[in-house]
Amino acid sequence: MNIRFFENKKYGVFVLFLIAVVASVLTSFDGGDFDVFLFAAKRLREGQNMYAYHYIDGLPYYYSVFFAMLLTPFSENFFLAELLWSLLSFFLLFRTYKLIETFLDISVFSEKQYKLWLFLSVFFSLQFVLYNISLIQVTIFLLWAILESLNLLFKEKYILCGLLLGLAINIKVMPILLFSYLIYRGYFMVVFICISTIVILLFLPAIFIGNDFNQTLLSSWWQTIDPSNSTNGTVSDLGIHSIEALIPAYLTETVGQLSYKRNIFNLSSGNIAIIINLSRILILSLSLFFLRSLPFKKQQTRLNFYWETSFFIMIIPLLLPRQHKYAFLLVTPMLCYLFYFFILTFNGNKTRIYKFLLCIFSICLFFYSPLYGSSIIGWFLFLFTQHYKFLTFATLLIIPIAVYCNPERLELLKTQEPRKL
Repeated sequence: MNIRFFENKKYGVFVLFLIAVVASVLTSFDGGDFDVFLFAAKRLREGQNMYAYHYIDGLPYYYSVFFAMLLTPFSENFFLAELLWSLLSFFLLFRTYKLIETFLDISVFSEKQYKLWLFLSVFFSLQFVLYNISLIQVTIFLLWAILESLNLLFKEKYILCGLLLGLAINIKVMPILLFSYLIYRGYFMVVFICISTIVILLFLPAIFIGNDFNQTLLSSWWQTIDPSNSTNGTVSDLGIHSIEALIPAYLTETVGQLSYKRNIFNLSSGNIAIIINLSRILILSLSLFFLRSLPFKKQQTRLNFYWETSFFIMIIPLLLPRQHKYAFLLVTPMLCYLFYFFILTFNGNKTRIYKFLLCIFSICLFFYSPLYGSSIIGWFLFLFTQHYKFLTFATLLIIPIAVYCNPERLELLKTQEPRKL
């Protein structure tokens, strides 16, 4: 494991393994979103256009032809396929936390500080981990693939980085937002390898299903994921959390699942589309507060590299359309960094800005905690906060907090620290 908290504690490892197995079995019996992937794979095996159908709860298949092709051997046994994927997700989750530790210099922690950091990191990602596991989603795989590829990138293993990131983007387009970082930092070789991998995987299924059928499927896939096909009706779904859902909710009259009025203005759909795209550009431009250097200059410090790339990861569910709550697992790397920052600086001299941002951060964390659930806060309050998109607001508020908590300020405040926990 290489996680210090469980060193030489085989019993703890066994308990975690047992929990993973039991949870995987239970979720595989119940099924989840992975059923959609397997139904799509079954349609593909039967020579049908899997994008032409709706599956569990009316969900279409949003993923690539290549991913469906990979799943075709498992499409006859849903339980086995979902059990294997769930077990793989637990392993990749484990690897994800290990990768985060390699980016952060945890050797500076005392034992109590490390245990506190580990507890906070796990606790405030647990809601989204459990949500992903229960739905048998792919977000854990995507988060691992992103961090693993970034780890390879920092080690200058550009070919492996491009191959892995290209695979992840082909399966689900979300990590494509990292292209903006790679281009700005001058990783053109990685971008080339990544694009080449994506293109190869787009046309690879043609070997098995024929070029004409593959072209038809690719066209149908694009129609399914094309952002211009999104409508304002998506904001009526309480589970959608992104800029695409937040802005229409407050700037035009929409029909939500609750009767409470949200909109301050009543703008046209054309104006809403413009504001959404401008908001995406604005949020992406905030990356300059993290990059803090001229283009094409690579980051040499591991902690700075992790901090700036965590920003690009956390804004993926904000900027891309149709993002459900489980996608906000991608905020975890930034949360882990902020816990690292506040633990190391908490006993130092605190300015008013520090105290204010720590207070705001603590409030935001409620929406990331396992406490934020209908069984704990009540069904009405849970629906109410979903209706008004509080999770999206919390994520937006984390951006200025992350800007303040930069690695340079961390080093400055650490020198003022009188004692450790």
